[in-house]
Amino acid sequence: MKLITVSTNSLTKSPERKTSLALLRWFLILLAIPFYPVTRLSAEAEDLSSLLQKADRLDDTDHFLDAITLLKGLEKGDPRNVEVLYRISRVESDFVDDLPDDAKKKGHDYAVESMAYAKKAIEADPQSSEAHLAAAIAYGVMTDFVDDRTKMEYSKFIKAEAEKAIELDPENDYAYLVLARWNFEMTQLNPILRGMAELLYGQMPPASQEKAIEDFQKAIELAPNKMIHHFDYAEALARLGRKEEARAEYQKVLRLPPTCREERGYQRKAASGLKTLER
Repeated sequence: MKLITVSTNSLTKSPERKTSLALLRWFLILLAIPFYPVTRLSAEAEDLSSLLQKADRLDDTDHFLDAITLLKGLEKGDPRNVEVLYRISRVESDFVDDLPDDAKKKGHDYAVESMAYAKKAIEADPQSSEAHLAAAIAYGVMTDFVDDRTKMEYSKFIKAEAEKAIELDPENDYAYLVLARWNFEMTQLNPILRGMAELLYGQMPPASQEKAIEDFQKAIELAPNKMIHHFDYAEALARLGRKEEARAEYQKVLRLPPTCREERGYQRKAASGLKTLER
């Protein structure tokens, strides 16, 4: 059987067919219009998510200034995006912790900015657990640059912000770590700082070694593979003279695979801590 061939020209020669094709094209365009903004917004959200992940990777690998530059570029496009704002605060806090002692002036500037961005994040979204955690961390970083009285004032904010972060997200393991550190350090205050704390608080805020241990363990329960949790817990146990428990936590630090320079530093300190326990 011979196939019947049809020239495509025959579809466009008559005026009726031209009109039909034109109407069809406009109909298809009109159908597409409502979906264009949704598609575009979806693509933009995906781009933002990938850029935030990139900033997190830069932070984790100690490329702090690159992460800050990326995040501040995102901030220009969306100045009230809480995901961007609290990350800027966190990266700047991490950067300060990584600076050598002779860069104190530079560290102070970044610490102040970290605090400012944490407050911006809370203003943008008061219900963001990560924003309140960023504030708790920023206050902690600032204690390296203030006098003893101000340290005690900031200690109130560290506790309050960490507790708020947990209230908003009971699965926030880092918030439990911050609260554990707060509880532990408050029980270790020297008499001068203790006296200042009592003046500021009226009486010492409720803090105990037992609560610190509970919070360390909760952080580990929520994120058992995070090296920082095990290392900080080991350090606290060692200071309390609980050698066997400290040894077990230091060994966990050494067994976990390091993912960044900071974690390799924890492992060096853990190895040193184990040697100290043997003395």
